[in-house]
Amino acid sequence: MNKRWDNMYTRKLQGIVFGLLVSSSAWGQENPSSDNVIELSPIRVIAPETRLERMVGTSNFTTGAIDLYQIQTVQETTALVPNLYVSSSDSRGFGDVISIRGIGNTIFFSSPGVSLYVDDVPSGDVFTYSSELNSGNTMTLHRGGRGSFFGRNGPAGVIEIQSLRPLEAFQSSLSIEAGSFDKRSFRANISGELADSELSHSLSVYHNERDGFLNNAFLNRKTDTREAQGGEWSFFWNPGNDWNVRLKLAAESIDDGSQRLSSLFSPDPFTVGSDLEGETSIDKSQVSIHLMREFDWGVFKSISSLQDWELDPSTVDLDLSPDPISTSTIVQDQKLVTQEFRFESAASESDVQWRAGLFFMDKETDGDSTRVFPAPPFFPVFTEQTISTLDESEMSAFAHVAVTVTETLTLDGGIRIQNTDSSIDRVKTSPVGAVTIVDDTDDTYFAPDAGFQFQLNEDLSLIGRSAISFKPKGFSPFTDNPAIAAFEDEEAWSNEIGLVYISSENDLSLRLTAFDVSIDDFQLERSVPNSTDYIVVNADEVSSQGFEAEIMWQPFPRFQIEAGVGISDVTFDSHTDPFDGSSYNGMHVPYAPEHTIRGSAQYNFENGLFVQGAFRVIGATHYDEQNTALFRQGDYSVFDAQVGFRSERYSIALYGKNLGDEFYYNFINPQVFAGTPGEPETFGARFDAKF
Repeated sequence: MNKRWDNMYTRKLQGIVFGLLVSSSAWGQENPSSDNVIELSPIRVIAPETRLERMVGTSNFTTGAIDLYQIQTVQETTALVPNLYVSSSDSRGFGDVISIRGIGNTIFFSSPGVSLYVDDVPSGDVFTYSSELNSGNTMTLHRGGRGSFFGRNGPAGVIEIQSLRPLEAFQSSLSIEAGSFDKRSFRANISGELADSELSHSLSVYHNERDGFLNNAFLNRKTDTREAQGGEWSFFWNPGNDWNVRLKLAAESIDDGSQRLSSLFSPDPFTVGSDLEGETSIDKSQVSIHLMREFDWGVFKSISSLQDWELDPSTVDLDLSPDPISTSTIVQDQKLVTQEFRFESAASESDVQWRAGLFFMDKETDGDSTRVFPAPPFFPVFTEQTISTLDESEMSAFAHVAVTVTETLTLDGGIRIQNTDSSIDRVKTSPVGAVTIVDDTDDTYFAPDAGFQFQLNEDLSLIGRSAISFKPKGFSPFTDNPAIAAFEDEEAWSNEIGLVYISSENDLSLRLTAFDVSIDDFQLERSVPNSTDYIVVNADEVSSQGFEAEIMWQPFPRFQIEAGVGISDVTFDSHTDPFDGSSYNGMHVPYAPEHTIRGSAQYNFENGLFVQGAFRVIGATHYDEQNTALFRQGDYSVFDAQVGFRSERYSIALYGKNLGDEFYYNFINPQVFAGTPGEPETFGARFDAKF
C-alpha cells in the first residue's frame, strides 16, 4: 500500500469495491424474500459461556454494543468496562496510555499493561495498536492479570477482538457515513465460498477523512485534518481431517495533519498559532497464518504473525507559537514477529477445562528523533538527534485449568513462566558532542493466579481471584546517563471478590466486584530536571483499591439498559522524587481516573424504528506525579444518541456525538503545558446495507 493515496486512487478504489459489491449480489444465493425486522442480540454478556472465563472479570460485547456506543477505534473504548481508561493524544495511538484499575503502559517505552489481540494475533507496544474496528467485530475485555490465559502477557487485562467468519452463501455489506467537519467515510466487505470449493474468503476495506477541529490562526487554516484507509483479506481453507487454515493480510495507511494539541493557557483551546503545521504519517502491515486442528481431547492452534508499524514522520510544534523555537520530529519503526502454540480442552460440560501454550516474540523498535530547544549559549536553538534501537525477545509458557469440585464449587488456577531479554543501542548527537549507550538485560518471571466460584443459589454466585502479574524491565533512549537509562520490573499482586447475579429468565444480569492491588516498582515516565532527558522511573509502592458494578437489564423484549460504574483510588504509598527528594506519598497516580461511569439504553419499535442513547462520565484525572492543578482534568460527561430505521438488509441512522458540546482534555502534556481537547459536538448520518 502506498504511503499516501491521492484522490484519484481513492475514487478508483471506491469504484472497484462498489462494482464488487453489486456483482457479488448476482453471484450469491437468492436474497431473502422480505425485509423482516430483526431484533438485536444482547449488547453485553456479563457472564461468558466458558468456565475458564466465567469466574473472572470478563465482559463480552456484541456488534450491537459497538454500534450502540458508536465505537470505531480502540481509543474510544474508555469506560466500556469499569475502570478502563484510554488517554489519547489524537495521534493514532502514538503516545496513548491504556490502563485498567490504574495499571497501564508509559507513553513511549514500557510494555503494555493492557494487551491487544485481533483474531488471535497479539499486537506489540500500545502505539502500534489498530486504530480501526471493522464492521461485524465483537470485542471481549478481560480484566485482571491474564498471564496464564494468553501468549502475550496482559498484566492488567486483555482486549480481544474477533472478526466475523464468512458464511457459505456469498454476501457483501457496505457502510457510508457523512457528518460534521466534512466527515466522510465508507466501509465495505465481501465474503463467502469460492466456487463451491473448500476455500472461502473475507475482504474488508475502509476509507475515512474529515476536516480539522483546530483553527491555526497564524497559518489561517485548520491543520489537524484526518485521513486513513486500509483493508484486510483473509483466506480460509478447510482441507478435511478436522484441519482449518487461515491466511490473513492486513494493511493500513494514515496521512494526518497536526496533532490536536493546544496551550493550556489559550483562551480558546481549539485555536493555536503554530508556525509549524505538523503531521502524522503511519503505515502498518501484517501477515498471519492460523492453523487449527480438532482432536477428541481438544483443539490445537498455531498462530504465526509478522507485523510492521512505521511512523514517518510525526512532527510537533512544542512551543505552539508563531516563532521557530522548539520542535520535535520523530521517525520510528517497530517490527514484531510472534509465534503462539495453544492447546485447549474441547467445548463440553466436562468437570475439567484447561488451556495451555507456548509463546515466542521478537520485537525491534528503531527510532530517529530530532528535538529543537531554546538553550543559551546555543541561542536561538539547541538541536539534538537521538538514533536508537530497542530489542526485546521473549519466550514463555502458560497454562490454566478449572476444575468443578462439587455441583456448587469450581476452583481454577494457572501460571505463566516468561524469559525476556532486552537491549539498547543508542547515540545522541548535539552541539556538545555525541553520547552512546549500549546495554542489555534479561530475567525470568513467574506469575501464578488462582480463583474460585461458589454457587450460592440458582441465580447468585460468589467469585474470588488472586493473581501476580508483571511488566518487564527495559530502557529509555532519551537520556545520556547510563545509570538512569535502565528501569526496573513492575510487579503487581491483585485480589478481588464479588457477586454475580443472573436471573433464570436471563433478563437481568448484575456483577459487583471489590478489588485491591499492590504494585511494586510502578513504571512511569517523566522529564529529568535541568536537561532534555526523558526517562522511565520506578515508584517504590503504589496501591489501587476500588469497586465495580455492572448491570444489563431487559425489562421487556425490545428495550435494553446496561451500565457500568468503576470507582478507584490509585495512589503512591511510597514514592520519592529521584532528583530532588520530594515525597509524593498519598498523591494520585497519573492516568487513573477517580471513577468511570458508562450507560446506554436502546428501544426497537416493531416497525423497525429504533432510538438509542449512551453516556460516559470520567472522574478527575491527574497527569503528573505532583498532582498540579494545571495538569488535572476534572469530572466531565459526554452524551451520544442515535435514531434510525433497521431491517434485515439495511439500516439508516442519524447520530449526534458529545451532545451539549462538553469540553475536556483527553490528554495533558506537562512538559509543554499543552493538552488534547476532546472531540467537539458532531452530527452525522450513516447508511448500512447487506447484499
